[in-house]
Amino acid sequence: MEIEKKNAQRTRAIILEAAANIIREKGLQALKISRLADRSKFTRWTIYNHFGSLDGVKKELYSRHDYLIANLPQIVALAARQEEAMRFELLAHLIVQHFDALMRDPLYREFAVAEFMGTDAAIAKMVSARERRMLKMMKTSELTDSTGKPFLLEFLFPIILGGITYMAFQYRIGGHASCFGVMCLQKEFKINLRQFLIYLIKTAINGLDGDIANQQMT
Repeated sequence: MEIEKKNAQRTRAIILEAAANIIREKGLQALKISRLADRSKFTRWTIYNHFGSLDGVKKELYSRHDYLIANLPQIVALAARQEEAMRFELLAHLIVQHFDALMRDPLYREFAVAEFMGTDAAIAKMVSARERRMLKMMKTSELTDSTGKPFLLEFLFPIILGGITYMAFQYRIGGHASCFGVMCLQKEFKINLRQFLIYLIKTAINGLDGDIANQQMT
Protein backbone atom coordinates (compact mmCIF):
# COMPACT_ATOMS: atom_id res chain seq x y z
CA MET A 1 0.00 0.00 0.00
CA GLU A 2 2.83 2.36 0.91
CA ILE A 3 4.67 1.47 -2.30
CA GLU A 4 1.56 2.21 -4.37
CA LYS A 5 1.19 5.58 -2.66
CA LYS A 6 4.80 6.50 -3.36
CA ASN A 7 4.46 5.41 -7.00
CA ALA A 8 1.32 7.53 -7.36
CA GLN A 9 3.07 10.56 -5.85
CA ARG A 10 6.03 10.06 -8.17
CA THR A 11 3.75 9.80 -11.20
CA ARG A 12 1.91 13.00 -10.25
CA ALA A 13 5.20 14.81 -9.68
CA ILE A 14 6.53 13.79 -13.10
CA ILE A 15 3.32 14.86 -14.84
CA LEU A 16 3.27 18.21 -13.03
CA GLU A 17 6.92 18.90 -13.81
CA ALA A 18 6.32 18.07 -17.47
CA ALA A 19 3.30 20.41 -17.53
CA ALA A 20 5.30 23.19 -15.85
CA ASN A 21 8.08 22.87 -18.42
CA ILE A 22 5.62 22.99 -21.32
CA ILE A 23 4.13 26.20 -19.91
CA ARG A 24 7.57 27.73 -19.33
CA GLU A 25 8.73 26.92 -22.86
CA LYS A 26 5.60 27.45 -24.96
CA GLY A 27 3.00 29.19 -22.79
CA LEU A 28 -0.16 28.15 -20.98
CA GLN A 29 -2.15 27.77 -24.18
CA ALA A 30 0.31 25.12 -25.40
CA LEU A 31 -0.56 22.76 -22.54
CA LYS A 32 -2.58 19.97 -24.18
CA ILE A 33 -3.24 16.41 -23.04
CA SER A 34 -1.49 14.92 -26.08
CA ARG A 35 1.60 17.07 -25.59
CA LEU A 36 1.65 16.39 -21.86
CA ALA A 37 1.38 12.64 -22.42
CA ASP A 38 4.26 12.74 -24.88
CA ARG A 39 6.42 14.90 -22.60
CA SER A 40 5.75 12.96 -19.39
CA LYS A 41 5.92 9.52 -21.05
CA PHE A 42 2.59 8.59 -19.46
CA THR A 43 -0.65 7.74 -21.28
CA ARG A 44 -3.58 10.13 -21.45
CA TRP A 45 -5.53 7.73 -19.24
CA THR A 46 -2.86 7.88 -16.56
CA ILE A 47 -3.10 11.67 -16.58
CA TYR A 48 -6.90 11.54 -16.42
CA ASN A 49 -6.73 8.97 -13.62
CA HIS A 50 -4.56 11.23 -11.45
CA PHE A 51 -5.98 14.68 -12.28
CA GLY A 52 -9.39 14.08 -13.83
CA SER A 53 -8.77 16.49 -16.69
CA LEU A 54 -6.30 18.99 -18.08
CA ASP A 55 -7.92 21.63 -15.88
CA GLY A 56 -7.04 19.45 -12.91
CA VAL A 57 -3.37 19.65 -13.88
CA LYS A 58 -3.60 23.44 -14.20
CA LYS A 59 -5.33 23.77 -10.84
CA GLU A 60 -2.71 21.65 -9.09
CA LEU A 61 0.13 23.68 -10.60
CA TYR A 62 -1.57 26.99 -9.84
CA SER A 63 -2.22 26.07 -6.21
CA ARG A 64 1.46 25.20 -5.76
CA HIS A 65 2.59 28.48 -7.29
CA ASP A 66 0.01 30.79 -5.70
CA TYR A 67 2.42 33.41 -4.37
CA LEU A 68 -0.22 35.35 -2.41
CA ILE A 69 -1.48 32.42 -0.36
CA ALA A 70 2.01 30.97 0.09
CA ASN A 71 3.33 34.23 1.54
CA LEU A 72 0.20 35.51 3.28
CA PRO A 73 1.45 34.67 6.81
CA GLN A 74 4.62 36.68 6.17
CA ILE A 75 2.63 39.55 4.68
CA VAL A 76 0.33 39.62 7.71
CA ALA A 77 3.28 39.48 10.12
CA LEU A 78 4.97 42.42 8.41
CA ALA A 79 1.77 44.42 8.16
CA ALA A 80 1.11 44.02 11.89
CA ARG A 81 4.52 45.29 13.03
CA GLN A 82 4.40 48.18 15.47
CA GLU A 83 7.27 50.09 13.87
CA GLU A 84 5.14 51.91 11.31
CA ALA A 85 7.85 53.16 8.94
CA MET A 86 9.63 49.81 8.88
CA ARG A 87 6.30 48.02 8.46
CA PHE A 88 5.50 49.95 5.29
CA GLU A 89 9.01 49.49 3.89
CA LEU A 90 9.15 45.74 4.50
CA LEU A 91 5.64 45.06 3.24
CA ALA A 92 6.27 47.02 0.04
CA HIS A 93 9.61 45.23 -0.40
CA LEU A 94 7.93 41.83 -0.07
CA ILE A 95 5.30 42.67 -2.68
CA VAL A 96 7.99 43.95 -5.07
CA GLN A 97 9.81 40.64 -4.61
CA HIS A 98 6.62 38.85 -5.65
CA PHE A 99 6.47 40.90 -8.82
CA ASP A 100 10.14 40.24 -9.49
CA ALA A 101 9.50 36.48 -9.20
CA LEU A 102 6.70 36.85 -11.73
CA MET A 103 9.06 38.46 -14.19
CA ARG A 104 11.84 35.90 -13.76
CA ASP A 105 9.90 32.62 -13.92
CA PRO A 106 7.85 32.08 -17.12
CA LEU A 107 5.53 29.72 -15.21
CA TYR A 108 4.60 32.42 -12.67
CA ARG A 109 4.35 34.92 -15.50
CA GLU A 110 1.97 32.77 -17.55
CA PHE A 111 -0.30 32.24 -14.56
CA ALA A 112 -0.21 35.96 -13.75
CA VAL A 113 -1.19 36.91 -17.30
CA ALA A 114 -4.03 34.37 -17.31
CA GLU A 115 -5.20 35.65 -13.93
CA PHE A 116 -4.96 39.33 -14.84
CA MET A 117 -6.46 38.99 -18.33
CA GLY A 118 -9.02 36.27 -17.49
CA THR A 119 -7.95 34.13 -20.46
CA ASP A 120 -8.21 30.69 -18.83
CA ALA A 121 -11.42 29.35 -17.26
CA ALA A 122 -9.63 26.95 -14.89
CA ILE A 123 -7.37 29.71 -13.56
CA ALA A 124 -10.35 32.04 -13.17
CA LYS A 125 -12.04 29.48 -10.92
CA MET A 126 -8.87 29.15 -8.87
CA VAL A 127 -8.66 32.93 -8.47
CA SER A 128 -12.23 33.04 -7.17
CA ALA A 129 -11.49 30.21 -4.74
CA ARG A 130 -8.35 31.99 -3.55
CA GLU A 131 -10.25 35.21 -2.96
CA ARG A 132 -12.83 33.36 -0.89
CA ARG A 133 -10.06 31.77 1.18
CA MET A 134 -8.36 35.11 1.71
CA LEU A 135 -11.62 36.82 2.71
CA LYS A 136 -12.22 34.04 5.23
CA MET A 137 -8.73 34.52 6.63
CA MET A 138 -9.35 38.26 6.87
CA LYS A 139 -12.59 37.80 8.79
CA THR A 140 -11.07 35.33 11.25
CA SER A 141 -7.85 37.33 11.78
CA GLU A 142 -7.41 38.66 15.31
CA LEU A 143 -4.37 40.79 14.52
CA THR A 144 -4.25 44.37 15.76
CA ASP A 145 -2.24 47.37 14.64
CA SER A 146 0.00 49.56 16.81
CA THR A 147 -3.03 51.38 18.26
CA GLY A 148 -4.78 48.17 19.28
CA LYS A 149 -7.41 48.41 16.56
CA PRO A 150 -8.29 45.26 14.57
CA PHE A 151 -6.04 45.00 11.53
CA LEU A 152 -7.94 44.32 8.31
CA LEU A 153 -6.34 42.80 5.23
CA GLU A 154 -8.80 44.12 2.65
CA PHE A 155 -6.19 46.61 1.45
CA LEU A 156 -4.04 43.79 0.00
CA PHE A 157 -6.17 43.31 -3.10
CA PRO A 158 -6.14 46.94 -4.30
CA ILE A 159 -2.43 47.22 -3.49
CA ILE A 160 -1.55 44.15 -5.56
CA LEU A 161 -3.78 45.37 -8.40
CA GLY A 162 -2.31 48.86 -8.09
CA GLY A 163 1.21 47.46 -8.38
CA ILE A 164 0.35 45.46 -11.48
CA THR A 165 -1.37 48.46 -13.06
CA TYR A 166 1.65 50.64 -12.26
CA MET A 167 4.01 48.12 -13.87
CA ALA A 168 1.85 47.76 -16.95
CA PHE A 169 1.57 51.54 -17.40
CA GLN A 170 5.28 52.22 -16.91
CA TYR A 171 6.41 49.48 -19.26
CA ARG A 172 3.96 50.57 -21.95
CA ILE A 173 5.46 54.07 -21.71
CA GLY A 174 8.89 52.48 -22.14
CA GLY A 175 7.84 50.85 -25.40
CA HIS A 176 7.12 47.33 -24.12
CA ALA A 177 3.89 45.64 -25.20
CA SER A 178 3.38 44.37 -21.65
CA CYS A 179 5.08 44.43 -18.27
CA PHE A 180 5.01 40.63 -18.49
CA GLY A 181 7.22 40.68 -21.57
CA VAL A 182 10.41 41.49 -19.68
CA MET A 183 12.64 39.01 -17.87
CA CYS A 184 13.18 40.98 -14.67
CA LEU A 185 12.47 44.29 -12.98
CA GLN A 186 15.20 46.88 -13.37
CA LYS A 187 16.74 48.22 -10.15
CA GLU A 188 15.46 51.77 -10.70
CA PHE A 189 11.99 50.48 -11.49
CA LYS A 190 11.96 48.41 -8.29
CA ILE A 191 12.74 51.53 -6.28
CA ASN A 192 9.94 53.51 -7.93
CA LEU A 193 7.48 50.63 -7.57
CA ARG A 194 8.36 50.22 -3.88
CA GLN A 195 7.75 53.93 -3.23
CA PHE A 196 4.42 53.72 -5.04
CA LEU A 197 3.39 50.68 -2.98
CA ILE A 198 4.42 52.40 0.25
CA TYR A 199 2.09 55.25 -0.65
CA LEU A 200 -0.74 52.79 -1.37
CA ILE A 201 -0.17 50.97 1.92
CA LYS A 202 -0.08 54.20 3.95
CA THR A 203 -3.25 55.39 2.27
CA ALA A 204 -5.02 52.07 2.84
CA ILE A 205 -4.10 51.92 6.54
CA ASN A 206 -4.09 55.58 7.60
CA GLY A 207 -6.34 57.18 5.01
CA LEU A 208 -5.48 60.04 2.68
CA ASP A 209 -5.01 62.89 5.15
CA GLY A 210 -4.11 66.43 4.22
CA ASP A 211 -0.37 66.03 4.78
CA ILE A 212 -0.07 63.01 2.50
CA ALA A 213 -2.24 64.62 -0.15
CA ASN A 214 -0.14 67.77 -0.08
CA GLN A 215 3.07 65.75 -0.37
CA GLN A 216 1.72 63.97 -3.43
CA MET A 217 0.74 67.23 -5.07
CA THR A 218 4.20 68.79 -4.68
